Amino acid sequence: NHSFIVYVMKSFASIFFALTAILHAESVKFEKDLYEAHAGIKEELITREFKFTNASEKTIKIRDADAGCTCVAVEFLAGKTTYAAGESGVMRVAFKVENAQGQVDKTVLVWLEGDPDEKPSSQVTFRIQIPTAIALEPKTLSWDLNAKPEPKSIRVKIDYEKPVHLKKISLSNENYTSEIIPVEEGKAYDVRITPKSTATPGLCMVGIETDIDIDKYQRQQGFARIVSPVK
Repeated sequence: NHSFIVYVMKSFASIFFALTAILHAESVKFEKDLYEAHAGIKEELITREFKFTNASEKTIKIRDADAGCTCVAVEFLAGKTTYAAGESGVMRVAFKVENAQGQVDKTVLVWLEGDPDEKPSSQVTFRIQIPTAIALEPKTLSWDLNAKPEPKSIRVKIDYEKPVHLKKISLSNENYTSEIIPVEEGKAYDVRITPKSTATPGLCMVGIETDIDIDKYQRQQGFARIVSPVK
């Protein structure tokens, strides 16, 4: 009957689109879903090569590959973007470290010709481990609105081959005062921040200047804020 025919047609359509999606998703198959790299503390650019294979049964053409960040550049070896069925290739990914520290994950999306912008065919993650020369714990100090304006501290921890000293604290808001308290000279300091009043919500940027000999790490950024309590 008519309803049975409609049911069969809908079922067939669902299966067809599901199979198409599966084949489409696997057409660019990387050797791994996650590639990792460990950066040296003074490295400026981390470059790795990701091998992949056209796992489909037809020739594909790569339209674009992007990580959505100006800190990541993506290119294909020899500029090659067309691959026959079963053919392998190499995607080269370069990450500009800039002032990043700790673990950074960047996901590279790959589009083939015909892919909608919102549905790339494949993706792969580049994880970079960058030494943390200077850590702020915590990065943000908070006071509740109308709470006692007592001092709180950001601990500055230094993990570097040479002693590093704090030179200057800059505050963007006149409602706060600061003081540098050595914990272990050259290795750890407390930046003590005290609000003059907590009567008004507000944010203060806490600039921490050090004498480390790596320019990009010389200035660190913390925050102090007065917030309304969550009810």
